[in-house]
Amino acid sequence: MAKKIKLADAKALATFCAKQAVEKLAADIVLMDISAIDGSPTEWFVIATCASDPQLRAVSETLEAATKSVGINHPRTEGKDSQNWVILDYFDVVVHLMKPEARSFYKLEKLWGDADMFTLSAAGRVVKYKADKKQSNLLDEA
Repeated sequence: MAKKIKLADAKALATFCAKQAVEKLAADIVLMDISAIDGSPTEWFVIATCASDPQLRAVSETLEAATKSVGINHPRTEGKDSQNWVILDYFDVVVHLMKPEARSFYKLEKLWGDADMFTLSAAGRVVKYKADKKQSNLLDEA
C-alpha cells in the first residue's frame, strides 16, 4: 500500500516537486521562496535542469502524475511543444524545467535574486542553497 502524503502548504508542494525531479535525475534543482517579494506571481519557484527532450518530457509527466496521485489538480502548463522550457503552474508553486541553454539565458535565480533559495540535501531535506562555482559562473555570464 502506497504511503499517503499530505501536502500542508506551498513549501511542502515545492519540496515534493523537487523530490520528484530528483527521481528523474534532473540537475541543479533550486527551490525559491519568492512570497516576500512585492509583485511575485506565486509563493515558490522550483527550477531544474533537464539535459534532453526525453528527460524534460519524463520529468514533467512524472510531476503531473505524482501531484495528481496526492490530490493536486492538473497544473496549467506552457512549453510542452517547444521542449526547451516547460512550466507547470500549480498556482502557489511554479515549476520551471529548463534545458541548460534556456536556464543559462534566462537566469531566473539572478532575476529573482532577492528570494530565499534552497536545494535538497542528499537525504532529501530542504537546505539553504549555496551556488557552486560552475552554477555561479552561469548566473554571472552576460
